[in-house]
Amino acid sequence: MAHAKDKYYWAQLRAALTSGQWSSPSPGTAQNGSPLSWFHVLRKFNKHCKGFQDVAEVASQTQALFLLLGADTEDVDQLGLEDGDELVLADECLLPPERIEEARGGYEILRSLNSENFDSLQLALALYAYAFGQFSECLAYLLKVPKLLETQSHTPPFFTTRSDNSALQVPGSSAETSSSWTGSFVSADSPGLTADIKDGRAWAIIESIRSTCLQGMCCEKLSQPQKAIQAYSSALPLLSSIESEIPRTLVATHSSSASFDNYRELWRWAERLMFRTVSLLSRFCCLDENDGLIWTMFTHYHACSAHWPATFRTGHRSTVAVLHLRALIIQHQTSLTTANPNSPLQSVKPHQWISTARSVMHEYRTVLETCTTFPKAGERNVKVEDFVDLCVAVWETNGAIADRVRWVLDMLWWATRLTFNSYRIYRHMTRLLSISGDTELAKRTLRLYVQVVSKAREAGVENDFDTDRHWVETLINGARMLCRLSISRQDGIDDAKEAGDMIEKAKTRLDEDDKEMVARVALAEGVYYTTLAIIEQESYTRQARLSRALAAYLKSVTTYPTPAAHHQLAIALSLPGSSQNVDEAIVSARAAVEADADEIRHWHLLGLLLSANGEWEKATGVLEVSADIDESKQDAESPARPDVENTAGDIVVKAPMADGIQTKDFELNQQVTQVNGHSKLPVSHPPLHNTHGLASEHKRLLDPHATTIPPSATLLRPLPDHPSPSSCDAFDYALQLRMTQMALAEHIEGPEGAEGRWVGVFGWIAERKGSPSISGSMTETQPRSSMDTGTGGRTTQTPSVLHQPSQDPLNEKGPGADQHGSLGLSLGQQDLSISELPPITVTPATPADPHRRFPFSMDEKESLKNKRSSSVDGTGKKVQQMLKARVHKGQERITTISRKLGHGVVRNGYLKRTNSAPDFHAVLQNHNYQASSIHSRRRLRSLIRNNPATAPVESPPAPLPPLPPVPEEMPPLHATKDDKLISNLWAMSAATFRRLGKIEQAKGAIQEAEVKDSENPAVWVQLGLYYMALDRKREALEAFQKALFISPDDVAASVHLCRIHLSTKSSTDTVDSDKVDLVAGLLGHVTRGPGWDVPEAWYYLAKAYGLQGRKDKERESLATALTLSDHRSIRDIGRAVGWCL
Repeated sequence: MAHAKDKYYWAQLRAALTSGQWSSPSPGTAQNGSPLSWFHVLRKFNKHCKGFQDVAEVASQTQALFLLLGADTEDVDQLGLEDGDELVLADECLLPPERIEEARGGYEILRSLNSENFDSLQLALALYAYAFGQFSECLAYLLKVPKLLETQSHTPPFFTTRSDNSALQVPGSSAETSSSWTGSFVSADSPGLTADIKDGRAWAIIESIRSTCLQGMCCEKLSQPQKAIQAYSSALPLLSSIESEIPRTLVATHSSSASFDNYRELWRWAERLMFRTVSLLSRFCCLDENDGLIWTMFTHYHACSAHWPATFRTGHRSTVAVLHLRALIIQHQTSLTTANPNSPLQSVKPHQWISTARSVMHEYRTVLETCTTFPKAGERNVKVEDFVDLCVAVWETNGAIADRVRWVLDMLWWATRLTFNSYRIYRHMTRLLSISGDTELAKRTLRLYVQVVSKAREAGVENDFDTDRHWVETLINGARMLCRLSISRQDGIDDAKEAGDMIEKAKTRLDEDDKEMVARVALAEGVYYTTLAIIEQESYTRQARLSRALAAYLKSVTTYPTPAAHHQLAIALSLPGSSQNVDEAIVSARAAVEADADEIRHWHLLGLLLSANGEWEKATGVLEVSADIDESKQDAESPARPDVENTAGDIVVKAPMADGIQTKDFELNQQVTQVNGHSKLPVSHPPLHNTHGLASEHKRLLDPHATTIPPSATLLRPLPDHPSPSSCDAFDYALQLRMTQMALAEHIEGPEGAEGRWVGVFGWIAERKGSPSISGSMTETQPRSSMDTGTGGRTTQTPSVLHQPSQDPLNEKGPGADQHGSLGLSLGQQDLSISELPPITVTPATPADPHRRFPFSMDEKESLKNKRSSSVDGTGKKVQQMLKARVHKGQERITTISRKLGHGVVRNGYLKRTNSAPDFHAVLQNHNYQASSIHSRRRLRSLIRNNPATAPVESPPAPLPPLPPVPEEMPPLHATKDDKLISNLWAMSAATFRRLGKIEQAKGAIQEAEVKDSENPAVWVQLGLYYMALDRKREALEAFQKALFISPDDVAASVHLCRIHLSTKSSTDTVDSDKVDLVAGLLGHVTRGPGWDVPEAWYYLAKAYGLQGRKDKERESLATALTLSDHRSIRDIGRAVGWCL
């Protein structure tokens, strides 16, 4: 019985020491389960464990010292006057002067003990010496323990009676050494305690880590930081052992809190050691010094923190989390982060470090929820606001990718619960909500930011309102967001006026000496006036608005030139009016291309302007370069190319310099651009030999004399002058570019040459969007057959009607006739949403075989990419050099693809399709079906009523179920923005087929466009032109009226409707005067509003004026039409590129 008590109270004493319950009234329990105080634990230990009074004395004096150290604090884990936010070692673990004499008695008692080979005595004396401030004496005591880190020198040996091999294994020699901490225990004793606690090895590791920590702290106090770092780092094997063994010991039999409560004293000293190490390394070493020791410490700290409750050492943990995130940001920043904030640093595969950063941020958020509270009146939650800046800085360093902004918004929403009207949070939310596509919420947040900052500034509360620069940046970016929003809406005039108010408020705090901000305000002002000129539809103020916009752009370019300013200036110079100068617009567009060669919209704009000048070859070459840039980005981001992911991001290969421009090698995935001597490097993945950052860059985390961490706002990048595109926006820009290429190809080669290229365009969409099974598209994959609901095939009109885009003499640019303002396809400016992109199943417009698809082999896909022409001559010295750099792509021209979209079409038969026609059999089998509005619902209903096979078979005794009625109208599904874009593309292809004379293929393409977006007015315009080609004017009128019902201001529908009203069967017939008056009124409204720059509208208006006998108005309108047709681009710039970035 005595032997069992001996083992039991050994275990109780070691458990009390390991758990660090220094002030607990009952650190142990008796064998009968009654609680024991420290006095009774020691008394029973001395009673039953004969010959170990020295052990009890050391334990007693250790407990007494820790009581004195924690006497002035309520935190049981704090020793002395610790400040968790301070980096410099303060008075922690030091006794206040008034308590030194009280502790002196215990120190003298320990010194009076004379026990050889009793390492714990020397370690306890070292602890006392440090608490007294005797640092040299502390080091002297530690030197008396020769094997400080070999914990088995002061732990009991292994015994054969132990069967638990999952206990904490300590590194070092396994030889048995003599020690006063001996005993023979079995795992059945003291239930609830693990074997490593009972046999004393856990307390031995605590003593080793504590003494190592004291050794480093003494070196810090003696101003020897490098020796302190060396001392702290010597404990790394122990930290690794703790991480690997403690979870394995506890998971099977203990709760998650046991790994902390049972080892509280171990975690106290382990955390202090790691914190002190990180503090020194962050100030005195670079991030890549000492073999990345600071990263090792960050990893250990993060791994150990999994055992800690949220209330444990919140100050230290907050500091280490901020330092860890700050180190990740600094290490992965490149020169591009500060040199070119507008470049979209996007990659499909996220960097590996971002997962670590997000894990640290989630842990830090949990700590903040514990250690911070909602602020009182007049206070701010500084830590949460700093955390918000840190999250945004991490997102920016990861590339500021629009598609990966949701987790940052989640952090911001969480931060609003612990802050009150934080202008910093509202500023970030305005930007990120706008990028994410939630513009309505972004507007509300912007207004709230303006109110909060304005009221705080009026109240004069110091440090409670945003800086002038942040105020100006936020408001001008908000103004441009409102301008983009107003252009995309029919009722956006209020948003545009609000944008003007934001600009005026920004000017109130603008520093005139800050040239960059002055230029950005001028740029925003120019965008505002351009927006008003476009959406006001007021002819009396339009030219004045455009003139003020041009003056603002010129001010921006001359003050602080940027690619965006040159881009907007080029658009302003291209608009019709007294200030139109296409040559100067081309020069400005070239400047934008040279300053930011990766932005395909700059290249697209340059190509459109060259087409307006009639420089077709140059325009073709520029558009090919833009397409190559887009393809190279997609190739670099393709997950199917692991060699690109692993190596392309690490190596930057410089191409030869050419007239001051660093040209792009399109065979590589990186680019170096030099403009005016400044280089811009894209962010790349860290080299494989260094997983923590870029090699050869020695970056220091903090200043050596820093005592606190600088605000995280210093890590934020300046706000870009326009947001980086999301994946949806990038698809929009790339598709618009290819639509312009098709329009240009049809103009140069005719519809015969452009027909085959449509296969390549739809193949590109299929490759870009992926298969339906992968993306979960709403696109129907089941083949459907249909019958033409109209009469049989008809002979078409004369070839001139089919091959020419219009019957007027002004339109000489072929495919341009089907663009907005040129009598054809009306392509709306669409901003893609953040939703998942639906893939495209490429099917022929009018196939005879319902199962036919376009097969694309790998060789055909590669050939489609390589069949581009790059013939450009004299585009400008700098741009010309950039075009010549494409020697790797070859100089072959695009050849016409033999496979035609109209395969299998029977001209005089019924129209058969797979994807756009209704499946009557599905309807007859009671399947839910929404009939297309182009198809005849009336015939469908009659077919259902007259078909006896529709009745289901009666199965008695159930009565015959009634046939479900077919609704007259079902609410149409809301078309995604991707569907709207592809609908426009199908409509554009329909125009090509119609001009080619393949009228049935044109109808098939129109039906495909209608399936994608039945509310697209361009679909109904093309349907009207289809009926006009068949000389079915009544149906054509109905189609154009349908387009105007959807979009009352649609220019193409208005013009074509007026064409029909002004047409006569023969030259001798006269037009009804009522129709002439209708045309004059309708086109008069159009030319004053959205069609002010469309020459066809002015031409037919002049024709109406002539029939009315108003000769002066006729001559004026004809002159305007002729002027507008002189410098007309192949597509409308606003719809192809957008009016503002």
